[in-house]
Amino acid sequence: MSVSATLCSFLKNKGCSYDTIKHDYSFTSLDSAHRASIPVTQMAKAVVIHQKNKFTLAAVPAMNKVMLPQLAAITGSPARLAKEAEIKRIFGDCEEGAIPAIGQAYGLDVVWDDRLTEADDIYIEAGDHQSLIHLKRQQFQNLMKNKQHGEISCAPEELYDLSHY
Repeated sequence: MSVSATLCSFLKNKGCSYDTIKHDYSFTSLDSAHRASIPVTQMAKAVVIHQKNKFTLAAVPAMNKVMLPQLAAITGSPARLAKEAEIKRIFGDCEEGAIPAIGQAYGLDVVWDDRLTEADDIYIEAGDHQSLIHLKRQQFQNLMKNKQHGEISCAPEELYDLSHY
């Protein structure tokens, strides 16, 4: 495979230049960062969220977990993780577990974590398990312009039960 046709078309239509980075097969975004020898803080992973009758994509640093109550507070809607079958329907031209953190290419609302502005370079899954898209910070920010954002993720060891919110 390589770069998903949907993502490629979207980036082209936005006039966004990017590099494609190849790496050994990986199953997670965190593993992709390790295999491509890039800092995990520069790898943005996609987490698909179901909110009411729609799906939202949360773009967060690969080493972090989404904090659903914080995401719900920003979007104003209760949130749960999407099911694999739901994700497959949305990202039909991507391999399972390799979805790009550019949800607007697939017609999804996007919420992104503010920590992604700290890196000069951002890498995202390209749609398969052996390719990454490399974007400069400004390109990523232009793609995320007017998208909701905030502190929506944390390190796994910092995650605690927030179900009372």
